[in-house]
Amino acid sequence: MKRYLLDTHVVIWALSKRSRLSARTLRILDEEEVHISALSVWEMLSKHQSRKLPLPSGSLIQVLQQTGAKMLALSAEHAEAGLSLDALHGDPVDRMLVGTARVEGMILLTRDAELLQRAAPLLGPLLQEA
Repeated sequence: MKRYLLDTHVVIWALSKRSRLSARTLRILDEEEVHISALSVWEMLSKHQSRKLPLPSGSLIQVLQQTGAKMLALSAEHAEAGLSLDALHGDPVDRMLVGTARVEGMILLTRDAELLQRAAPLLGPLLQEA
């Protein structure tokens, strides 16, 4: 079984806009081992706090765990590996997700075109378009 790390927007769409996800991505969500970084949880809660992202009421962690996804804590190794993505890619969350995928040997699932382009040389087969 493959292990996948979801980019934050994939998590958001899985919760509220499943129609934006491809049939292949929906199959992955239903059948494969899926992980969500603590950083994505933080990003979602930050956007919610600034009123940019509506979220289900209650504990976001519990909602995410009910989907069958596993929560993945950040480590110092993830942070160090996150520096491998070109600093020109300005989103530090994306950089950390790339580092996490590299360290954990997980496939990063994203639809972010810039991330797909910049991370491909680093992740190779560990990068997949959602």
